[in-house]
Amino acid sequence: MKTKQKYFFFIALLLTSFISNSQALKIQHDLVVAKDGSGDFRYIQDAIDAVRVYLPNQITIRIKKGIYKEKVTIPSTLSNIAIIGEDSTVISYDDFSGKGKMETFDSYTLRVLGNDITLENLIVENTAGRVGQAVALHIEGDRCIIRKCRFLGNQDTIFAAGDNARQHFVDCYIEGTVDFIFGPATILFENCIIHSKANGYVTAASTPKWVNYGYVFKNCKLTASTDVNKVYLGRPWRSYAKTVFINCELGKHILPEGWDPWGKAENEKTTFYAEYQNTGEGAKTSSRVKWSHQLSEAEASNYTLENIFSGKPNPAFNTFWNQVSHLGITGKVDTSYNNYTAYLNSKKSHPVTTIVPEKTLATVSEKYAITYGKIGNRALLLDVFSPTKTYPKPLPAVMIIHGGGWRTGNRTQHYQLARRLAELGFVCFTPEYRLSTEALYPAAVHDLKSALRWMRANAKTYNIDPDKIATLGFSAGGELSAFMGVTAENPAFEGANGNLNFSSKVQAVVDIDGTLSFVHPESGEGNDSKGTSAATYWFGIPKKDNPQLWDEASPLYHVGAKTPPILFLNSSVDRMHAGRDDFRKVLDQYKIYSEVHTFADAPHSFCLFNPWFEPTVKYVADFLKKTLVK
Repeated sequence: MKTKQKYFFFIALLLTSFISNSQALKIQHDLVVAKDGSGDFRYIQDAIDAVRVYLPNQITIRIKKGIYKEKVTIPSTLSNIAIIGEDSTVISYDDFSGKGKMETFDSYTLRVLGNDITLENLIVENTAGRVGQAVALHIEGDRCIIRKCRFLGNQDTIFAAGDNARQHFVDCYIEGTVDFIFGPATILFENCIIHSKANGYVTAASTPKWVNYGYVFKNCKLTASTDVNKVYLGRPWRSYAKTVFINCELGKHILPEGWDPWGKAENEKTTFYAEYQNTGEGAKTSSRVKWSHQLSEAEASNYTLENIFSGKPNPAFNTFWNQVSHLGITGKVDTSYNNYTAYLNSKKSHPVTTIVPEKTLATVSEKYAITYGKIGNRALLLDVFSPTKTYPKPLPAVMIIHGGGWRTGNRTQHYQLARRLAELGFVCFTPEYRLSTEALYPAAVHDLKSALRWMRANAKTYNIDPDKIATLGFSAGGELSAFMGVTAENPAFEGANGNLNFSSKVQAVVDIDGTLSFVHPESGEGNDSKGTSAATYWFGIPKKDNPQLWDEASPLYHVGAKTPPILFLNSSVDRMHAGRDDFRKVLDQYKIYSEVHTFADAPHSFCLFNPWFEPTVKYVADFLKKTLVK
């Protein structure tokens, strides 16, 4: 009996190990699909199913020419994938609404649910025929790019799903009969051919009320089969539909009235249908319905790629985004965490803890409360610690980021560390940044990026080398330090607060007990069972309600070939470095230098106190000399 129990226990361990490691074994490199067996896979779906979730860097799946009769789904857990075909690469299926228990939204040939997906040089078709709704492409992901593709079908060829999901179609051919481009997404069509195969409606947008832009067609050509002569530019699937045609060539099949209210007079008051400088026989505006719009030059100038895809909601209609956060914005400084409260807490579990004396050094110059940026009338301040000794060359610089759960703490936290590093020949900057009591993520990221740009803009003033800058942070500051390193010059995180002509890139990173992933199994962030977690306050939304946001805010999500060398200094509290080992695997893949030093039986705040402070200084100084002082 005992032997059997041991056997089953062993099998259970093997299964647990297999499940826990399955994602680690998933593919995160380029793949080839070929029907003849000359690639990595014969079927497109098999290749997609083999890819690691939430890829930190883009991979390409190349599909060799051939007809792939498959019903393909890219799930929401996959991102950063480019699917590129050859000439005559066809994805084909023939489902339709009413086939068994199937509905319109089940009838797709290709369904894209993931974000940051690129489709290129593909033919996607639904061959069901004129049997009603039969979707070729169902695209729901955000920030998707579709280039040089052909979408073939009849009614409902493209379902552009996802409220305000942003999609960019370039040099594509799209054909259909009725409502063959429909849904709530925000889409820019550029240089596309839109072909009507029967009398009907080109678009049926269902733009949400709070979205500024719906469908925008620029420099497109609307054509039709020879027997087609009664086509509307659009009708509203929902009341706040927005569709605009700019500099397009409209064939004679477009009806003089242009637009249809779908039988509801109230839609005439809520939809926004507009045109600007279109050409062709169908572009005459004299007989357009009175409730449509002809844009002025100034109005048309707002329809830029940047504006269309900014994702900013219309404040007049979106009450959700105008709500004061119930998760933490108080407008008051939270002073609950400082070095002394951290000392008292550490002393309870680690009696050997002693305070590092605060004292100035004769060898270090200190300058306080220097403004590095402004948010309205609110000044953002930093302090500078530099050697008094004169050096013949500019010195490496270190931006030191304080911790406190993105909610509390202040820039004085690491004054003594800044003095010690300055004594060793580094110029140290200790910036403040907006905490979650004042502004939610990514405001702190924007502030620190602007501080880095300010440092470069003032490099001569403080005698620093703009090509030798490191970030160092503890706890929440450690996470932010790592985030600075992995998102160098990423426009999504730069913000707009000054010195934008300078780089925010860093050449080295020190992460002291800061998480690398908010969604990693090792992470405790987002566990609100005993009270709202620090990260939930920072993001303003629980992890379960927006896991993608939490993942995208994680350094592990962005680590890649351009990540600088990193030093990890860790306590014995494992959850504080969640994702570190996976992060280092990526660094190793790209042969990027990293170090890990763990202080056994040390509290989370070890770097602030003796007996760990001086060893921390030594590890940091040695690492910076290796990576910056060459």
